[in-house]
Amino acid sequence: MLFPFKMADKTMPISVPSEKPLKVIKWKVKQGALVSHGQILFLYSDSSGNNNEIKKFKAVRAGTISSIKVKEGDIAEPGGCIAELEECKHPTVMKEMCAECGADLRKDESIKHDVASVPMVHSVPELKVSEELAQKLGREDADRLLKDKKLVLLVDLDQTLVHTTNDNVPPNLKDVLHFFLRGPGNTGRWCHTRLRPRTKVFLESASKNYELHVCTFGARQYAHAVAELLDPEKKYFSHRILSRDECFDARTKAANLKALFPCGDNMVCIIDDREDVWRHASNLIHVRPYSFFQSTGDINAPPSLAEEKALSTNSINGKQKPSAEMPTLDAEPEKKDNEILKDGKLNTEQTVEDSNGKIVIKQLSENHTENSVENNEIEKDGNKIVANCQEPQWVENADGQIEVEDPDDYLIYLEDILNRIHRHFYDLYEKMGKKQIPDLKSVIPEVKSKVLAGTSLVFSGLVPTHQRLETSRAYLVARSLGADITQDLTENTTHLVAVRSGTAKVNASRRLAEGKPKNFFVVTPEWLWTCAERWERVDERLYPLQRGGQLAATAGALQQPPACACSCACASKTYSFWTIHGYPQPVTFILK
Repeated sequence: MLFPFKMADKTMPISVPSEKPLKVIKWKVKQGALVSHGQILFLYSDSSGNNNEIKKFKAVRAGTISSIKVKEGDIAEPGGCIAELEECKHPTVMKEMCAECGADLRKDESIKHDVASVPMVHSVPELKVSEELAQKLGREDADRLLKDKKLVLLVDLDQTLVHTTNDNVPPNLKDVLHFFLRGPGNTGRWCHTRLRPRTKVFLESASKNYELHVCTFGARQYAHAVAELLDPEKKYFSHRILSRDECFDARTKAANLKALFPCGDNMVCIIDDREDVWRHASNLIHVRPYSFFQSTGDINAPPSLAEEKALSTNSINGKQKPSAEMPTLDAEPEKKDNEILKDGKLNTEQTVEDSNGKIVIKQLSENHTENSVENNEIEKDGNKIVANCQEPQWVENADGQIEVEDPDDYLIYLEDILNRIHRHFYDLYEKMGKKQIPDLKSVIPEVKSKVLAGTSLVFSGLVPTHQRLETSRAYLVARSLGADITQDLTENTTHLVAVRSGTAKVNASRRLAEGKPKNFFVVTPEWLWTCAERWERVDERLYPLQRGGQLAATAGALQQPPACACSCACASKTYSFWTIHGYPQPVTFILK
């Protein structure tokens, strides 16, 4: 046996390949050289002089020549060690082929468990590195980020920065981008994407303090297409795009964190409209979902979540919305007579199916659609409720484009939140003498807990009677913001958060307020939800509890972005968003 080898010992001696002494004529490699399988190491001949034939000695394994024991012209005895070969550890592997030595790892099942297994490149999961190399690269990345005073920001796409639909929309809808995802042959699908207001400004600002990574459940082709819309010059995301095709788990994004950040995720911040796909990680900023197209939720929601999300976002009037679907590459739909445009104008006819299964044509006005809530009236629990909100109107400008007012301003607050987190992280890093790296999983909750620090809250009508206060959503949100919560009013109570007037707690609070009018507030739940959304203590005067059964705040109340004008139901859209997250309705409702 030429190369006696043990798996526990990575250095193998290269011995004389005959029973007779041999003379080393010429070395073809140098000490420290990386050699591949079958490469010529040296030339030799029979030292007896009976045979002058020059023979070649080839490596039977890949690795590095760690030492040369016999020099050129010297004689090597049988069984003697000529050189030592340190076996290749296959630190970088691409599709089961070692990128260092070229070895085909599929041929040697015995070493598969000991080779590179960590995929560190977002969009190339086949490229893997060893745990040792991954740790080395991870430390280098951390040092680079600290030197540049940056952190890492994992950015979700759908309903965080963009909203995409596969439904037909007017082609002249302003600020809606259209692209076609082509599949094998001539198949494919049109996608229509609306960027959240201020997205470009947000990315420019965030990139100064964060290294941006896309992390989405959209397919690879979709993820790169949207990234191209957001970052055509590739100055924000570069190649750092993780799509559904690279995710280890079809239901969670958290499984990829160890591979992307082998030294730990203590410098990683996440923004996403869904907490569950990150297993409610403490370094996650839960983003208010962005909805522009009324009939579409998150088209890339994971299979296990799509049905749940579709059921949660049903409109109030009882109409079932289409369930969210993964972006597949179906055949491009043929144009119908009643689709998008008709005779060069917006088509106001819609083909629908009635209760008997018959196809009928419905005539819609240009500023009122089938899903609109007429007269802003909603039926809830048997009561007729008036929603004090207006539907956005279609306005066609001089260029023939349809403009839809989109008042969503959430990214302004998200930008401020990220700046505060970055500032607090590096303040701690300086206090630690730059010898320890703070952990964002502690930093982010600490920043958030300052929002309502020093306040003491009591709830009225927010927690069902059968539920323990400590397990309620309102309690958990308020505690995460740093507030104290008590079951009943005390001398230290600063806020009563009430759903309706006339309750025992509300009546008692009015007597309590007489003693400290400047330090006690009776507010609606929207005040708490707005504080949670913006990570700031908002002015209580915008959310007073009104007498006479009025449930919500005045004009300063939190407003949700309207749905797309081509399928709008403003009141139901606002209701659906808050229903998803288990919150009360934030729109102004007046009981009749």
